[in-house]
Amino acid sequence: QSTLMLTSLGTGDFGYYVCGVSVTPINTQYITGPMGRNTSILVSVHSISLTTSGSPVAGQMHTLICNGTLAGNSSLIPVITWRNATGVAVINGSGITVSNGVLTFNPLRTSRGGQYTCQSLVNSLGNISTIAISRSIIVQIPPPILTVSAVFNQVVVAAGKNLTLLCNVQLDPSVDSTVMVTSTWT
Repeated sequence: QSTLMLTSLGTGDFGYYVCGVSVTPINTQYITGPMGRNTSILVSVHSISLTTSGSPVAGQMHTLICNGTLAGNSSLIPVITWRNATGVAVINGSGITVSNGVLTFNPLRTSRGGQYTCQSLVNSLGNISTIAISRSIIVQIPPPILTVSAVFNQVVVAAGKNLTLLCNVQLDPSVDSTVMVTSTWT
């Protein structure tokens, strides 16, 4: 018996590995030889990568791109599944699109922040290879829109009169999580 131990396989380690055996008789009086035989096995290396497109700002589009690859075997295509922080598969709907390993938020909402995991699965004749990679989305809140209850940038008030100014704060509608807004006058 012969053993070949392959550790920490990289994408360049794919290909055919050949086991060769030869049998040579010690006593040649009743045995002829030598005899030999080779067998080979195709080793494919399953890998995964994750990139992003766009800034994670509420109200804007943000994309996570997952690529599962199988070096050494072009006939098998990895199946990509996206999962949220609780392990539930992410599906299309309500500003989320999942297609061919690409997870798009359009628009990105603050409630969509958290960890997302890309899982790549390959099933080759019952030999299942699953690998995963995760990325956290920390959603940035865009600056609020501020308006003051005056028609012009300056107000003229007669001495001895009162003046009330209101500062109105408007957040992007994609900020759908609870936030605390504090305004002050200086």
